[in-house]
Amino acid sequence: MQDAEIIIVGAGTAGLVLANRLIQDTNARVLLLEAGPQYPKWALDAPLAGLRLRKAWSWTTQTVPQKELGGRTVPIPMGRLAGGTSSVNAMIAAIGPTADFDAWAKVGCTGWEWEELQPFWEKATLSKPQRIMPVNPPTFVSDFSHAFLEGCQQEGFQKVESLTGSQSETCGLFDLFQEGSKRISTAHALERLRLSNRFQIRTGQNVLRILLEGEKAVGVEIGGSRSKNIIRASHGVVVSAGALFSPQILQRSGIGPARLLSSARLKVHVDLPGVGLNLQDHLGAPVVIQSTTLSPGRKSRWISAALRYLFFGDGVMASNCCEAGCFFGGPRNSPDLEILTLFQTNRHPHAVELASILMHPQSKGTVAIDPRNLLGPPIIDPQYLTASGDADLILKGVERIRAIVNRPALRQFGLTTEILPGAMEGKDFLRVHASTYHHPVGTCRMGSDDLAVVDPGLKVRGVSNLWVVDNSIIPAVPAAHTAATAIVIAEKAADLLKKDLSSV
Repeated sequence: MQDAEIIIVGAGTAGLVLANRLIQDTNARVLLLEAGPQYPKWALDAPLAGLRLRKAWSWTTQTVPQKELGGRTVPIPMGRLAGGTSSVNAMIAAIGPTADFDAWAKVGCTGWEWEELQPFWEKATLSKPQRIMPVNPPTFVSDFSHAFLEGCQQEGFQKVESLTGSQSETCGLFDLFQEGSKRISTAHALERLRLSNRFQIRTGQNVLRILLEGEKAVGVEIGGSRSKNIIRASHGVVVSAGALFSPQILQRSGIGPARLLSSARLKVHVDLPGVGLNLQDHLGAPVVIQSTTLSPGRKSRWISAALRYLFFGDGVMASNCCEAGCFFGGPRNSPDLEILTLFQTNRHPHAVELASILMHPQSKGTVAIDPRNLLGPPIIDPQYLTASGDADLILKGVERIRAIVNRPALRQFGLTTEILPGAMEGKDFLRVHASTYHHPVGTCRMGSDDLAVVDPGLKVRGVSNLWVVDNSIIPAVPAAHTAATAIVIAEKAADLLKKDLSSV
């Protein structure tokens, strides 16, 4: 393979935004390496159908048994393809409260307050022709979503035009990463990137480790147990493999906690004890209510819905299924809880689902290499609900859901019997049914203290020419849908890196 000035490990949500901006704003040759395949437009562009098919393009990673969840393991199926999780998620473009980003700056992440980040968000989503991820209102809205929002208003919520998570006691429809009826993932940026002779993407490439010479990153090693190859980078390497895999790649490269690396018989290049710590995730629990009004996306309607989408580009196939929600609890400018709605659920054929999701978990976990299988999946231990108060907040959300469901708007819509939690009580319910809502972050934390992995310039501490650019750098998970956060991080990173690349 040809060498490059910059190698980006991971063509996911952040990696493709970064690659696009580096090609656009610098003269560097960029090589993008992705473990998964190319983005299959035929399967994933139609939002509702794509959500049903996404398992085929997702990692099968799961947690270790979680003590507070009755010893259950929890699947965390992040995207394994060009575009990463932005290619398989619900497309929600909720950036979250400005106060949550301002809090990053207050803990040593200078330059990451919202005033600094807002222009990058606007560039990515609003500014034509520069935008990469257009943000638009949903093109299809179910009757259930309308009824839910009416019920929220009857419960005292303020309805807003676009629900971003920026304020407590608000409800509304989510804006989406969508154009017309089509999903927009960061993989769509490849159409523009392929016009440049300075860009190359290689899919199906497993990066084993970062190649170091002394304390300088000079390339990567790719391959598997049978064959390996070296690709060199004259200016450096960016790790953009997400919160579950970026720390694993660093650790396999000899960058991480010395004790862990030694137990795996790896040479310790840089003793960085924070690599793999600080794992945070949005945990939640489902409330499932039987409905006499049938789902617009039920299986019996798929043929007619697919034909309508094919010929007219609209209808339920253009929906992400979770069109509406609300935020509440905590300070006015930083809500503690989200209710996310789904107009259909695989838990019952004639029901809707409303999830109570914890926005600011205090429970923190770890990601680590498996010393017995360095090339296998990482050991993921979120330590869900180990912090006092996390479970109580989720259950508070369950009670608020019940209050909304019992409002006239939703009873008139046709909601009847509560299936979940039903007769299950409190924390017993969480032990059986609490699960991830797919926002793991924080495992290569940005900061200025001894446990920080990257500095506010996203440079890995103790190594030159090595950066991390993805949600693993987040100090504290915001009350957001974190695809939006990854995009902002990548835009900010591109601005930082182009200064380093000015001499290329």
